[in-house]
Amino acid sequence: MGLSIALVINLHGCTFDNSGQTLVVAIAASLTDVMAEIRTEFQTQYPDISIQFNTAASGTLQRQIEQQAPIDIFASAALEPVESLAQKGFVAAEAVQIFAENQLVLIQNYQSQPQLNRLEDLAGEDVKKIALGNPKTVPAGRYAANLLEKYPQLYQTLEQFQKLVFGENVRQVLTYVQNQSATAGFVYQTDILQQPNLRVIESFAPELTGSILYAIAPIKVSPKQTQGQLFIDFILGQKGQAILQKYGFLPPRD
Repeated sequence: MGLSIALVINLHGCTFDNSGQTLVVAIAASLTDVMAEIRTEFQTQYPDISIQFNTAASGTLQRQIEQQAPIDIFASAALEPVESLAQKGFVAAEAVQIFAENQLVLIQNYQSQPQLNRLEDLAGEDVKKIALGNPKTVPAGRYAANLLEKYPQLYQTLEQFQKLVFGENVRQVLTYVQNQSATAGFVYQTDILQQPNLRVIESFAPELTGSILYAIAPIKVSPKQTQGQLFIDFILGQKGQAILQKYGFLPPRD
C-alpha cells in the first residue's frame, strides 16, 4: 500500500491509543455485533481495561499487522490469516486458538425478484447480480468461491455473464442484498440474525465451503500481553462463549 499505516487505519474508522490500559483488537467485520457485547461484559469485569476495535476484512487486517500497525490482538474470520502471521513471526504459533465456527449461507431480500429457492437458481436470466466478499481478502468470499468451484458449470455461467459483485467485507455484501443492489449474496449465518427483511435461500455444509474457523491470537510485539490474554481468556471462557452462541456462532470443535 502506498498510504501510511496511520492513514490506512484511520480509513477504517479507528484511532489507536497504545498508552495505559487500552487494548487495540483487530476484528473481522462479521464479528462487529458480537464483539460489541463481549466488550461490554469484559469491561464490566475489568473496568480498568478499555477495548478499541479496528474492524475490516481479515485479509486487510493481516496486511495492517504485517505493516506493524499498533494492534494488540487479532480475531480473524479464518484460520489462514493468523497462521500466515505465525509463519512470518508476528504471532506465536502456540498462541493461536480457535474460538468459534460459522456457516456460509446464500441470502436474499424478501422484496427482491425473482425469489430464489436454491443455489442453481443463480444462473437464471433474471438474476443480474450476486454479491460475495473479495476472495483475495475476505474469508466469506473465499468460502463462497470454494463452494462455487464445486459447481463449475454454474461458476462459469456467473463469471461469463459478469454477475458476481465483490464486497470489501461481509457487511458490505449484506448491505448490497439489503438495498437490493444484488439479487442474492453469500454471508455467514450469523449475519442474517436480526435482519427481518432478509431470508436464507440455502445453507452450506463445511464439506462444501471448507471449515469456517474463527481464530484469535495476541501480536508478539504488543506491550500488553497480560491484558490481552485476559481478553482472549474471556472470549474462550463460559461467558464469552455464551455471547458468541447467542449471536449464532458455533462452539469450536475439539
